[in-house]
Amino acid sequence: QPKIFVTSCCSCCPGGCARCAQGCVCKGASDKCSCCA
Repeated sequence: QPKIFVTSCCSCCPGGCARCAQGCVCKGASDKCSCCA
């Protein structure tokens, strides 16, 4: 299950999720993440 970070970006994608105002969902230990909506 992916971990959901609401107030800050997940550590695995420090640069790619900087634009996510609602935080992001990190999948696995790689840099794959999606913005929370």
